[in-house]
Amino acid sequence: MKSFLVATDFSPSSKAAALYAAKLAKAIGGELTLLHAYLLPTPVSEVPYVMVSVEELQKDNEKMTRELAESLFEQSGVTVKTMVNIGLPADEVTFQAKEIGADIIVVGMRGESGALDKLIGSTTAAIIRKSHIPVLVIPEKTEFSPVLKLTYATDFSYTMSTRCLSTLQSLMHDSPDATINVVNIQRPGEILSAEQIAGKVRLEPMLEEMKHEYFTIEDTTVEGGIEHFLAQHPSQVLVMVAHKHSWWERLFSGSHTREMAYRSDIPLLVLQDKD
Repeated sequence: MKSFLVATDFSPSSKAAALYAAKLAKAIGGELTLLHAYLLPTPVSEVPYVMVSVEELQKDNEKMTRELAESLFEQSGVTVKTMVNIGLPADEVTFQAKEIGADIIVVGMRGESGALDKLIGSTTAAIIRKSHIPVLVIPEKTEFSPVLKLTYATDFSYTMSTRCLSTLQSLMHDSPDATINVVNIQRPGEILSAEQIAGKVRLEPMLEEMKHEYFTIEDTTVEGGIEHFLAQHPSQVLVMVAHKHSWWERLFSGSHTREMAYRSDIPLLVLQDKD
């Protein structure tokens, strides 16, 4: 995990995410590219207003992006490349991530408190759905710290790919005593199916070189079970895997996982295993 693409809209939450990414890149020897994507303003009524030229918008956005990059360098020591493009943010982020060969996308998230937050949440959700590389969602006010405890939530219905595993290993690179908590959320009274048991058996040899523990939590909802577990077992990162036709996809098609991103006060790492 050497190339980070950080999406920013210059909000406090996206700036905090950029600083987190810069410090993480510094810790593991990665490089960072800062991307700002914006849309051209369109009139919403017949009331006359002063139209700003595309050139002026581009220059202003480039200036703000450079200033943020300079601030990140001063705070982390990481040299930051910049990109400013016109386009839908989610589409531009996932496209440019592929173009530059990024290993991970980093985005900010702030707690839901109004229509603007819901829009930002939708953009983050769209990036997660469209991306084929890991997406790291950083809640506002999160400060970087080495990963000593990582919570991986799974229903054991699939086998984690080696590329997903390598991302976890990169996160824990500088923490030889780091531990992965593998958490399965079951509804009260449910037991693991034969498929889930087989998935757990397949997972074990993949984690054998990393310290890990298994936990089963009973709760009526996945997000509730995760919250209760994290309250008792503090972690630096929460991890889930997105893959085609998965438990994650069923959750993500509704509001559960987006709600988890809003409610989580630690970074949420979404590993992509869709191909």
